[in-house]
Amino acid sequence: MTPINYRLESGSIDAICEDVAPRVLFVDSSLADLPLPALVGTRVVAVGSEDNESKYEQLITDHEDTPVDVALTLDELCLLLFTSGTTGTPKGVRLSHANVTWNVVNCLSCLDVHSDDVTIAIAPFFRAGGTGVTVLPVLFSGGTVVIPRRTDPDEIFHLIERHHVTLGFGNPDLLEALTRSQLWQTADLTSLRAFVTGGAPVPERLLRTCQERHITVLQGYGLSEAAPLVSVLDAYNAGRKAGSAGRPALFVDLRIVGPNANDCSDGAIGELLVRGPNITAGYWNRPDATERAIDAQGWLRTGDAARIDGEGFLFIVGRIEDAYVSAGEIVHPGIVERVLLQHPSVAEACVLGGSSGGVAYVVLTAGAEAATVESELFSLCREQLPAYARPAAIEFVASLPRNPGGKIMRHLLGRASRQIFT
Repeated sequence: MTPINYRLESGSIDAICEDVAPRVLFVDSSLADLPLPALVGTRVVAVGSEDNESKYEQLITDHEDTPVDVALTLDELCLLLFTSGTTGTPKGVRLSHANVTWNVVNCLSCLDVHSDDVTIAIAPFFRAGGTGVTVLPVLFSGGTVVIPRRTDPDEIFHLIERHHVTLGFGNPDLLEALTRSQLWQTADLTSLRAFVTGGAPVPERLLRTCQERHITVLQGYGLSEAAPLVSVLDAYNAGRKAGSAGRPALFVDLRIVGPNANDCSDGAIGELLVRGPNITAGYWNRPDATERAIDAQGWLRTGDAARIDGEGFLFIVGRIEDAYVSAGEIVHPGIVERVLLQHPSVAEACVLGGSSGGVAYVVLTAGAEAATVESELFSLCREQLPAYARPAAIEFVASLPRNPGGKIMRHLLGRASRQIFT
């Protein structure tokens, strides 16, 4: 099965269809008129299809009741998930039945999932996290999954109250949107035991806002190639290890390596490598990309800059390719962004390298004054960052450009002028 991001431009959807060559394509009735390439053999509209379309209900009615019995091995392909394309052309990640199953086991080793749990599928199914973090583990445990028709905050709150949702998952920007809703203070959230988040740094003020409503936020780290879970910060250590992505799941191994591929010393920043039975065997029709990403011992290069402290807790500091050189030193933007996000008036922050040092692009919260915040941010950076890592300039913008998966498109903020460190 290949879930496709319907928010992509038609050209990108065509490219994925051409790459996969699907024999059957299922679409929701709201997308019945979506233009698709001619190579798609059969299009099935789930509800309300036109006369010239195959109806899902009709296919079910006309089919024999004899159960389909197909022999499968764990190594056979189960899911083909396309990456967001933040760092290039989207790649199809091959996830086997074993990868998907071991990911569930890893989730159960990190998350306290019960048979009476109820989760809400806020994250889209075309993302690995959309099914892999809470949906499949809850189903595996015998729980319930609520699938919303809309994902605006008011609808999410309504569904949490109606179905007594116990476990949530979504990116920090989605959690931020929930806290800004007028219903945040009045909605009944007593059933919500935990909210798992990842994919971007979680500002400390956001954690405090959730704590005020007695919601435990579990930060984690994952990627499509890992189906997706790699690590989770448990509730017990959430306070003293704020900013960490936690420790690895039960069947995941981690390494931090330098440019020479040698292991880094404790606490040093390098590229994160992961290995385990949940890791993909490679990319669809991309043997060159597979060879670059996965070595002979099964170690996957994530492309993420990270460090592991003395207690084994993982800290993600950004993408390796986003690092830049300032005053002869390597700067990882994630470290600077976390400092900026400590300010209560900063909603979002993104740091890029420039000719004279880093440039910080900042989105303010409603009502904040740029002139006042700017001086306070420079003071905050002087207090917490070495001179070479402090941004040389701060630019205030209305929003940060994001792709359909919610990731910041840094190149649209002036990537061509940066010094890149790889």
